[in-house]
Amino acid sequence: MNDVFSRISKIYPGLKKAERKIADLILADADFFLRGSITDVAEAAGVSASSLTRFSRLLEVEGFRELKLSIAQAKSAQSPYYHQSIQALDEVEIAGGRLEYLYLQQVVASLNSTFTRLNPEALVDAIRAIRSARRIRTFGVAVSGLIASETAMRLMRLGLEATYVADSHFMRIASSLLGVGDVAICISHTGHSQEVLDAADMAHRQGAQVLCMTAPHTPLSRKADILLEISVFEEIDIYTPSISHFAYHYVIGLLAFHIGQSAELDREGLLAKIKAGLARGQSPES
Repeated sequence: MNDVFSRISKIYPGLKKAERKIADLILADADFFLRGSITDVAEAAGVSASSLTRFSRLLEVEGFRELKLSIAQAKSAQSPYYHQSIQALDEVEIAGGRLEYLYLQQVVASLNSTFTRLNPEALVDAIRAIRSARRIRTFGVAVSGLIASETAMRLMRLGLEATYVADSHFMRIASSLLGVGDVAICISHTGHSQEVLDAADMAHRQGAQVLCMTAPHTPLSRKADILLEISVFEEIDIYTPSISHFAYHYVIGLLAFHIGQSAELDREGLLAKIKAGLARGQSPES
């Protein structure tokens, strides 16, 4: 084979220190390399941007952008559905079930990748922090905001004092009112959302614990007391539907499931209160 991974393996023994750092990052986390900017990747590898350009030429590609394309093509060859454009399907293929198959495979790949990469110790730390929290505030914008909203909803159903804050102005207010014993759950798939970064900083200053769900090697990941890494590459120029949110729902489900299985949780009592609260014309206390 002559794909980029094979070429890296072939030249690896003769690489210099900086070049090996780049090679190690590609081989360990190709998804991050594909998703990150040249500045992000250089910072994560601990090298300069010019080192990335030189490394690209070692692999017989012109520059960083072309190197990313070579990596994407190599991953596509490893997994035939990985980068195949759903938009390129014709009506005959869609009628034959090809659309359902490709989309399902993307979802499965997202979940498998998340399962493989999830740090069990960080997951345990997250469960403990959430279970013992006095108050929980979740922060996120755009699609990550929808995930943050569901996180708060699922924790609230477990009897926890959890609230999602959507408006950027109120994010600053809510994070400034947190304190010791509280948890801020900050969610950003890119790890660059400024509103969420500001909320994490403010929560830290107030003494709250900051739990981040984001990709590795991002500004938000570096602000986490507890980091749940979720690294799913998405080619937004090809795909309109988001695949990464399935990975986030999986992690949120894990947290809620484990907390919900706690022997200390009065599940029947909580369910009775929720049903009473949802009953028309009936107060939760009646």
